[in-house]
Amino acid sequence: MATQELRKRANWQTISGAKALGTEKLFQKSLQTALDSVYPGQFVVDRHPKEFGDIYSTYDLPEELCNKIYNINVTAKKANGKPKYKWGISMDFAIRNITNGKVLFGEIKRQDGWVETTNMQAGRGNAHERSCKYFTPGLMKVIRETGGLSDEILPFWLVIVGDITRDPRRNREIAFWFQNYTKNYYMWRDTDDVGDMLDFFENNLLSYLL
Repeated sequence: MATQELRKRANWQTISGAKALGTEKLFQKSLQTALDSVYPGQFVVDRHPKEFGDIYSTYDLPEELCNKIYNINVTAKKANGKPKYKWGISMDFAIRNITNGKVLFGEIKRQDGWVETTNMQAGRGNAHERSCKYFTPGLMKVIRETGGLSDEILPFWLVIVGDITRDPRRNREIAFWFQNYTKNYYMWRDTDDVGDMLDFFENNLLSYLL
């Protein structure tokens, strides 16, 4: 597929009408519209996928550790039969190829930043640091197994928005974290520029879903 095919063949009238939406909805609608234009019926872009909603509550601890903590019966049920205890993680999106089962999960993180009109303290938020949990061995393993993607990339995509995308301090931190995996994070500096986001996805990640 030629580069920028998603941008060229997407229904831009539909996408332009979505720009009044919040960033997450704009991301989903834009990407879904573009993928449908090139791969009709092949991809689904979900918001808040459910696969990992109980990965912590269903994780078995060693008995000797359970004896040292306030322990509960994690298999307990409510009156309606649903689990009484359920906790895990909720990622922001999943891009699914429904023909081969491959999935790219991801997060959209918004944060203030240090730019020309602010000072260094403006970038003191930690949304970007919270995304580092995806580098942990346990989450890396379960997300990779579920997504079924190549080991050449990380099993998740971090999309970053807000002034942090121009912050000289935070850009260096994030680039340091993602060394050799630059395909796995994207600085969406202008969220009105949907085409740039589509180009990044197509040029860096789409092939791993095909």
